[in-house]
Amino acid sequence: MSINSTLAQWFVRFKLPNGLKNAHVCISMKSLLTLLFFSAVAFSLVAQEKSPSILMITGKVIDGTVTSEDSSYIYYDYEKKSGKVIPKKLDWERVFSFTDQNGIEKLVYMEDSAKGNYFTEAEMLAYIRGEQDAWNGYKSNWTVWTGVPIAGGLGFVLSSSPLVFVVPFGFMVLASMPKYKMTPGSISNASDLKNPAYILGYERTARSKRLFKSLASGVVGAAIGVAIGQLTK
Repeated sequence: MSINSTLAQWFVRFKLPNGLKNAHVCISMKSLLTLLFFSAVAFSLVAQEKSPSILMITGKVIDGTVTSEDSSYIYYDYEKKSGKVIPKKLDWERVFSFTDQNGIEKLVYMEDSAKGNYFTEAEMLAYIRGEQDAWNGYKSNWTVWTGVPIAGGLGFVLSSSPLVFVVPFGFMVLASMPKYKMTPGSISNASDLKNPAYILGYERTARSKRLFKSLASGVVGAAIGVAIGQLTK
């Protein structure tokens, strides 16, 4: 049962001496509910309006208001959590598009093989979606589970050898060899799986995340192994 019908039944039961006055109250209440409904819809549309931001080629989104442009840079104001506004700039080549204060997105990227921009605008946008999905959903936690104990064991064995410094980098190389799997939960749109540009962007970011995690795991594991080796030998 809707809110309007429930309220209407309540007002029918709550009879005033003047029937016309009672009907007027019901109509007024319905008008008020209608007004509140349309106000909520309008507020929702305003909230969904894009705020000033800059979409980078790497898929990163920067909250900032573009203030000016020249042949080399895009200048923008970045507001910190404290409320302090810091003027900054970006190279044109690093930006795909930006959204102004009116919520209008302006494209910056252009296909130009002379600059190394081999993708079309649509392909580049798909590439960026791949980067964003991989950044948000690709984990590669197995590099931590395997990297710490393996590097730890090698660090323990080589704790007195200079070769111990090679351990983290060696594990990073080994970890980069397995194929990069696109986990279903990390893909925002299944149709993108047919887009080579999307796949390329996904794999690039997934590779970066895996290499960083494997190197960090190798360093931590080797450090633990060396510490134990020095204490026990």
